[in-house]
Amino acid sequence: MIRNDKNFWLVALALAVVMFATRLGHFGEYGGPPDASWAVFFLAGLWLRMPRLFPAFFALGWVADLAAFALGTPNLCYSPAYLFLIPAYGALWMAGHWVARRAEGQLARTVLAVPVAALVAFVVANLGMYLLAPSPTATGLADFAAQVSGWFPGYLLTMATYVSVGLLGATLWSLRRADLASR
Repeated sequence: MIRNDKNFWLVALALAVVMFATRLGHFGEYGGPPDASWAVFFLAGLWLRMPRLFPAFFALGWVADLAAFALGTPNLCYSPAYLFLIPAYGALWMAGHWVARRAEGQLARTVLAVPVAALVAFVVANLGMYLLAPSPTATGLADFAAQVSGWFPGYLLTMATYVSVGLLGATLWSLRRADLASR
């Protein structure tokens, strides 16, 4: 957890800005970067860990989605299945929190937690779509799973890239601060 109150809120704000900015065009309509939401929930669980912030980040994602729909993003994913994003994002948050529990072994925990959390989030979110917003072309769960399974590598790569960039940035920031403090 970030100890300094000022840094805590700066990190929370930075994560919120990244999520909002990348989520607006997460279907690719605006040629922006891929959606960082999964990584943001993971990193918020890792760095912020305050459970009361989870609803705030979820609400921010919802507002970003409403703004994206207003800008012309197709709202096919906006159905009662949207509620399944709560446990999906919760799994990402808890995985980040699990990684943060001990300082030793964080890299190994992160390497394990990112794909496992991404898989859980992917399955939960898509199960919601299957149950509450059925595909007109899928005749059963196996057909639906076959249709959506090809998307998982992209979700995992996007999340892993953002998490890696976030962790690298945090490491460089810490090294820079340590260097300045030693002068």
